[in-house]
Amino acid sequence: MSFYDNAVFSRMRGGGTEGLFPDQPPRRLKYAVSLAPLRSAAITPFSFPFGNVLRVRDALKLQSLPYAAAGEMELFPSILKKTPRGSDGIAWFISSKELEDVALLAQTTQGEPRVWPAPLALASAVEGEGLVFWMDEENICSMLWRGGAPVLYRWKSRKRASLDDERVWYAAYCESKGEEVGREFVLDTTQLSDLARLPEVLKKSLTVYPWICDVNLARSALDNALVLERTVRSLSRVASWILAIGLLVLLGNGLRYYEARQGADELRDLSSDLYRSAFDSTRAGRIPDPLGLALSRLAELRGGTAEGRSIGEVFSDLGNIFEQNPSMDITLDLVRYNQEGVDYTGFAPNMETAQDFRNAWAQYAGTTLLQNMQNLSGAIYRFDLSVKW
Repeated sequence: MSFYDNAVFSRMRGGGTEGLFPDQPPRRLKYAVSLAPLRSAAITPFSFPFGNVLRVRDALKLQSLPYAAAGEMELFPSILKKTPRGSDGIAWFISSKELEDVALLAQTTQGEPRVWPAPLALASAVEGEGLVFWMDEENICSMLWRGGAPVLYRWKSRKRASLDDERVWYAAYCESKGEEVGREFVLDTTQLSDLARLPEVLKKSLTVYPWICDVNLARSALDNALVLERTVRSLSRVASWILAIGLLVLLGNGLRYYEARQGADELRDLSSDLYRSAFDSTRAGRIPDPLGLALSRLAELRGGTAEGRSIGEVFSDLGNIFEQNPSMDITLDLVRYNQEGVDYTGFAPNMETAQDFRNAWAQYAGTTLLQNMQNLSGAIYRFDLSVKW
């Protein structure tokens, strides 16, 4: 259902409200709209390079800071056009005192209370380009439209001004701008014939200018907006603290990681230097496994003085392993034998196959150590296996 079909409309009159239409409220009533002859309302257009309504409110507050700071008026932004690069619209200003008075009259037990400046509902009567008048027993309210948006709102007491006086004033105003007033529409709510035309005009206005549905100059709308602003600002401060703490933790972890990496690099360089100084002073570059190489060299230097297994027995055990595990896809690239054990460098299709090769040797040896696993490509793993008796 549309906004129009979900709402009841009334007008503010004297010290209360008077129902206009429909006579029977819809079953699913959502809105209760009061057309108010506001005395202190004013309009100003805005255009900002952002579309967030809270940022729009903040920017408008800065423009009206002297009045807003004193609590003399409140503002309600209406965004008419929003693009990725910004937003255009109008800001409604109304005195805080009248806002409180209107709030008392706009109270309803059914539907969300909404307050519209009375002439706002008449936009379609001049097709968004011209002058509309709303008249009741006490007030003359007028609104000048340009390009489908109101640009000027004016109120006069009916006891002190006439419709002709207002026409003269607008003619002079538009002449000063180098333009003409344009089309004119007058709705006098004291005339039943005029009131009968209102539903059709209002429904067409909501259809042609749907942004009107979002206008709400009620006190409750302002309170909700202020609560939302405070909530967003509180959450923003909390998010800022969380972000700052997260950045500090990330920085600390980064420093610790850098120090650990630096310490590991220094340890590897020191191990390589010790190996070169003890066994091979001509070897250049970083040595991948200086400790393993050192153990192997020491075993070679001890030679036959150590008890162990013969090289024939080692290859016999290796043959038994492949015979017992015919599906084990292992390629051996290097075999280094000594009296204390044997070291293998080989290739496997995955980590599990290399682990199976280690487990197979466990029945023939005292200790087995699988190390230096490297994924050379998506389907080849290089490994070192050290077998000690």
